[in-house]
Amino acid sequence: MSAFFMTIALLSACIRPSDDYEVRLYDASTELDQILPPGDPMGGQIEYFRFALNGSNLGLGQAAFFGDTPYQDGLSFVIGYADFGYPRSPDYDRQSNFLVPGPRDIGLEDACVTRIDASGYPGTTEYVDVGDHIALTAADGDVIRLERDPSSHPRPAGESFFASWGGTLAPALTDHAYLADTWRPDSVWGLSFPGTVVPPESSMGSVPYPLTAATVRFPSGIAGLEIDGEPVRPPHHDYDDDGVYTGERDEVRFAGPFERQMTLTWEPSTTSDPLTVSLRYLGAAAQGVCAVDADCDIGVSCVEGECIPDDGDGSVVLGELVCTVVDDGVFSLSPDDLEFLDAAVREDQRAGAVLWVARMSEGTVEIPDAMSYVGGRIPISPVRTRVTDVVVTRLDLP
Repeated sequence: MSAFFMTIALLSACIRPSDDYEVRLYDASTELDQILPPGDPMGGQIEYFRFALNGSNLGLGQAAFFGDTPYQDGLSFVIGYADFGYPRSPDYDRQSNFLVPGPRDIGLEDACVTRIDASGYPGTTEYVDVGDHIALTAADGDVIRLERDPSSHPRPAGESFFASWGGTLAPALTDHAYLADTWRPDSVWGLSFPGTVVPPESSMGSVPYPLTAATVRFPSGIAGLEIDGEPVRPPHHDYDDDGVYTGERDEVRFAGPFERQMTLTWEPSTTSDPLTVSLRYLGAAAQGVCAVDADCDIGVSCVEGECIPDDGDGSVVLGELVCTVVDDGVFSLSPDDLEFLDAAVREDQRAGAVLWVARMSEGTVEIPDAMSYVGGRIPISPVRTRVTDVVVTRLDLP
């Protein structure tokens, strides 16, 4: 099992025959495979996400960048990321650059699993190059390109991945062209890449033939999301909901399930794709040096000469409770559901908490075999694909 999926092998599943939620707890004798089947060996992953940062003190650290400052409250953006390698590894099935799904094939039950320190890298020996870009193509010819980064082949060794983003993500991202926000819910896009052959001195593998016939499906968007009857919305700094100037910093925060039950409601989709709900505890991380608070950004304090975000750093995930939720429009979490997460992440380590609510379309594609840097032919199919719409909001720790 990969380091990314080192989990507490205990799961709580919420069964809802009525308004009284029964909870089934797995004990320490439960085999992990009874909860989460083993990951399938794969040769890569292609992911495309739309983020909506609908809460206070949220930044690009939520999307696995280097940190949250400056905060980007209310920002909506798209980001794509892909990488390939051999030999095939179940890590590509059990890992994501942004959001790992909860238990799969849940049927008519909601199911949750606790993950601690969910970070790691695919257990592959060599990266594989598939050309200078990966293209997603709509039925009308609109194209999203995930460009190879670095643009040139690493010589003689190194890594090769593919990335794209939309929205104004400066200053965290540089030297990449702006990509317009392209997101079309409930649509099917073509997936392709040109293939390539790396220079003889490179120690990377490559896929020499193009991919032309694969597709990915965009899920329905998250609509009408509320927590305890309050809408999850972008903050309106300096303006109220009616657009009237106030000069005040708007706060969008929720109490969470730390001391009482928290209930989510939303508009079910026509495709009935399950939701993924992740409650994350965040740690602290320095975002620069300082002498006084004024040297740091809004929502960041000067602590012993370092700028420390007041609500934790979104890129420092200490642990999460991640649930796969039936798309029936309502889901609740209570303090009891956090028992294992609270036991594993000490209270004095928790600098902040966030809630992710996502609708995800997962799939696999078959791609041509790779050629190793010594000329051998290596199969790397299948490749995991994920297209996900995700709303992130802020929870207040008690």
